[in-house]
Amino acid sequence: MQSATPFVLHLAPGTAAANQDFDNTQDTLRDKPKAKRGPKPKVRPNPQAHLIRMAMASGLSFIDDAVMAGVYIGVSSSNGKLNVRPRHVRKVICLDTISTAEILPRFLNNHCEPITERTAQYLAAAARIAIGSIERHLNKHPLLKRRLQAKWDQHQHYVDDWDFELDFAMHSDGDWHNWDAA
Repeated sequence: MQSATPFVLHLAPGTAAANQDFDNTQDTLRDKPKAKRGPKPKVRPNPQAHLIRMAMASGLSFIDDAVMAGVYIGVSSSNGKLNVRPRHVRKVICLDTISTAEILPRFLNNHCEPITERTAQYLAAAARIAIGSIERHLNKHPLLKRRLQAKWDQHQHYVDDWDFELDFAMHSDGDWHNWDAA
């Protein structure tokens, strides 16, 4: 006859094995969505958006330099033709959040159709580089940053919200051509 040693399992509190009596841990595991394959969408917050809007309204040239750097570095060109329009990148850098999902519904292509997802990715890449360049410039020049912040605060004091709605400021080349012909 063999002497049997009793088996004792010590469960650490808070683990899934210890909480088998409770169904809520199993439910939370089932309710969790599975991770998608492929790269995760890049979302970049833009805390300097209000300063960028004020700099654009003031016509400061470093904004144009940063936009062109973003276009040439982030997106480049095909056969000497830029893949995105600098004016679209100027609008994107004014958004509070830079992501493809945020950009897609805001722009139209030459045929007055929504832009493709790839174009939105190009715009987001160019905007991320431009914003990085603008942030570096503002960090190098704290007096300029304070002056833009003061302008923003003054503007907020008189006007409740910034009237820079991208959906209203967006026109296709066809619209501009029709207006020029009239």
